[in-house]
Amino acid sequence: MRLNSKIVALIVLVVMFGGIYLTAELNWWQTAGSGRGAGNHDGAGESPPEVTVLHGSISGYDQRGLTIVTDDGQSFYAELGNPRYNRSIGFAPQVGERLTIQAFIPNNKTTYSAITVTLDRTGQVFTFRDALGQPLWSGKNAE
Repeated sequence: MRLNSKIVALIVLVVMFGGIYLTAELNWWQTAGSGRGAGNHDGAGESPPEVTVLHGSISGYDQRGLTIVTDDGQSFYAELGNPRYNRSIGFAPQVGERLTIQAFIPNNKTTYSAITVTLDRTGQVFTFRDALGQPLWSGKNAE
């Protein structure tokens, strides 16, 4: 029996999209995210990253991250992540504004990834990642 090429193409599409749907529903989706345990975002077996607290003033902001000059004069860049998410939570800091950042340095990286940013002037806390360092704009956190 000879299969029509349209039928074969349809079967391939159904199997492919069915697999993608099943993978997403079962939280098996693998990504190259940041933080310890990056990859499988089901949270099982992951340990929290080692958190550092930085306090100082913003010397630059580029929608994806900010540069902070700490109280002791050191300069650090902290990645915030997805600019669309940052705007959606109302994060729009000004250069010179004082803040506190809870951040960690992910494996194989040299810059900080922000978990939270607290603006001194208002006390408002902006959260960018969960306690395991997973971004709030993707994976199980975006659901």
